Amino acid sequence: PRSNSITLHPELRRIVLSNPTSESLSTMIENQLFTQLERSLTEDILRFLPFWEQKACQGNEMIANLIQHLSENTSALLNCSKSLKANLLRIRILSSTPGIISFPIIEVQEHLLRFLQAADVLADLPQFGVIAFSKAEIEPLSSDLLKFRLSPHSRRYLQNLFHTERREAILSVLAYLAKQYPLITICRQSYALMLSLDDSGGWGNHPFCLRLVANRYWESQLIKVNQN
Repeated sequence: PRSNSITLHPELRRIVLSNPTSESLSTMIENQLFTQLERSLTEDILRFLPFWEQKACQGNEMIANLIQHLSENTSALLNCSKSLKANLLRIRILSSTPGIISFPIIEVQEHLLRFLQAADVLADLPQFGVIAFSKAEIEPLSSDLLKFRLSPHSRRYLQNLFHTERREAILSVLAYLAKQYPLITICRQSYALMLSLDDSGGWGNHPFCLRLVANRYWESQLIKVNQN
């Protein structure tokens, strides 16, 4: 019987990986081409990150499928650094989000701090209404939120509120805004926020995250007042 596996020259594999199509991805999966040279796979991925980011912003959904397959089937990605995982998560979400980014992403990447100015106000947009926090989750922060100042303990607690599923949901909303919002300023700020949230350990100190939680707290307080 025919073997399931064929050998692919490393340089040809890199060419295929740099711009995957539905056909090339299916061929690589069918013939187990990701596992043959797994030792060098991480190096290839680091090389391709800028290409994948650009393709994802241009609406190439195959990038998301490729990253998902690699994450599920290769130890190279399972054991990679937190920084690389954060980059791959952002790219996967951008790739799977319909639409295209209509501004030069390199401009935002090179001037990130400028585009992050006042970006925390995006937490006020109605699109973030889908990000919910329970009363029990917010209650321990109520005293600090009333004083508009979080203690170190509260910041650590806040960090834990942004678990994996909630982080992915927030990034998905930001990706949608970056591709679909009618105002280019909001689009740029949304993409800048996605980049700034690469550090999974920094969510508890991020102004955007604090504003998002504070908004939910004041919404709950308003509901309580109206009920009384």
